[in-house]
Amino acid sequence: MRILSLVLAAIIAFSAGTAGVSAPANSVAALAGTNWEDLEYEHIDPASFNEQLDQLNALAESDDAEAVLELFDQLYAQVIHMNTMSTMSYIKYSADVTDEYWSDEDLYNDQLLTDAADSFCEAAYNVLQGPCADALTEHVGEDAAAYYADYVPLTDRESELLVQESELVDQYYEAMSAEDEVEYEYNGDAWTFDMLDGIPGSALANTDYDGYMEVYYGLMKALNDQVGPIFTQLVAIRAEIAEIEGYDSYADLAYEQSFGRDYTAEEAQQFCDAVKKEAPDYYEDLYYSDLWYARDTTEPVMDAEELLETFGQFAGELDAFTLEPLEYMVSHGMYDIAAGDDRMAGAYTISVPELGCPFLFAGLSGTCDDLDSLSHEFGHFIYKYYYPDADPMTSMDNFDLLEIHSTALESLFTAYYDQIYTEGVTAAKFYVLDQMMTMVTDGCIQDEFQRRIYDDPDMTLEEINELYASICAEYGQYEPMDVDYTWVYINHTFEQPMYYISYAASCMATIQIWELAQKDFQAGVDTWKAVLEATADGSGYMTVLPACGLKLFTEEGAVAEVLEPLLDELARLDAMA
Repeated sequence: MRILSLVLAAIIAFSAGTAGVSAPANSVAALAGTNWEDLEYEHIDPASFNEQLDQLNALAESDDAEAVLELFDQLYAQVIHMNTMSTMSYIKYSADVTDEYWSDEDLYNDQLLTDAADSFCEAAYNVLQGPCADALTEHVGEDAAAYYADYVPLTDRESELLVQESELVDQYYEAMSAEDEVEYEYNGDAWTFDMLDGIPGSALANTDYDGYMEVYYGLMKALNDQVGPIFTQLVAIRAEIAEIEGYDSYADLAYEQSFGRDYTAEEAQQFCDAVKKEAPDYYEDLYYSDLWYARDTTEPVMDAEELLETFGQFAGELDAFTLEPLEYMVSHGMYDIAAGDDRMAGAYTISVPELGCPFLFAGLSGTCDDLDSLSHEFGHFIYKYYYPDADPMTSMDNFDLLEIHSTALESLFTAYYDQIYTEGVTAAKFYVLDQMMTMVTDGCIQDEFQRRIYDDPDMTLEEINELYASICAEYGQYEPMDVDYTWVYINHTFEQPMYYISYAASCMATIQIWELAQKDFQAGVDTWKAVLEATADGSGYMTVLPACGLKLFTEEGAVAEVLEPLLDELARLDAMA
């Protein structure tokens, strides 16, 4: 976890007739902009920053407001520059997690930014205790001043723990990138995941299914044995951070500090309990649909250029609101979309503070998942394009709302799948809608799994594997079993703990937007845009949804009512397989 909101916020929801949302005046479109390729990387030496920081702390008790504000602005700009270089090194590292240079730079910048932002906020706090308090408050605004006034500096031990945490997260990605080096011996042959997924695996499954399953579980256990200890170390580190911060559980700390949530862990558990009532029928009837596996057969298969061209062809048709940021992203090179075994798994959108705009990173799988993933991340890109952080140092978005921006755009874009796919369009539609359902179930499973671990951080790896199996069984994902090793594939569990419930919460809104769009497409689009606008106003999830005519998961019977039309459509598509 990166405690400071400066870092956390970087990485990165009706009624018919909602008014359309126009682009706000402070959008990145008003900025001159810089091409990504023109941004030069710099390995930052903090010596000058630290000297100026000492000067600001020395001036904190003086009444020289002009000197204080000048130094404050200079230091603020340097922290933003450090954040930009940290973002750049993270993107470069993501493109090749085996590159030692960018791995080292990413770790260096993570520590540099954590220390610099912490010490800067502490200096701002000191100024607010002195004669220049009113001048600084007027200079930065009351909200930012309140953030600095309430700031509690990191202890030396917390700084040490955050360094260790970053190192372990890097170890996780490196281990997962070498997944195919894991081996399991069966009948004298050394099996790998690639072999199991290829022709040898198909042949084994057809002739010796029990042997196939033995190899599968053997490989999964071997991977779990390799990666699991990294997680148990992360849990111990985070438990100590929570204790230092005064929390009984790291889960409570994350809910309160990290994601801008306005509902409690107890309310999240009520959500989980409601989903448990609906999930078993889904897992029994639809989860193993042939259509889910058929997504590999969809055509056309698109490379990055073709993907962007196709997406752009329909983005403007969906709404002109979506076309402007796409043109900006492509013309300024604010993306990295490619295939590669050494790339970080998945996709993300991240803010580049000095440029005042977002950057989109994604890997290609050669399936319909690529278009789905692009539309998801572009929902995040649109929001950060139109609503860039006014103050990257102190602002914090509501992550449950941020995920509505992305998942709702995914669902809306399925309206064009009949025109995009020449083969397998039913499978492509099923995949997107099924992802919405699995985001609800998986979001609850992963959140409950993580909360229970952080409530008992001394769990052994074996106990964690047993816990995951028991929780999945509670949702009806499968019959009770002793252990389940597959949780190691959820990278959020390692890098962004307690994030996953945002997928479930957001999809409760997204499903409602999708259902509305089936009756009145423009009304669905307008509601999606209304959520974007309301997010920028700083309202929370529990406020925005009712304001946009959407049900909350805390409402009696809401979970079953919201999921019903989605499950009906999945069943309809499944019957066409």
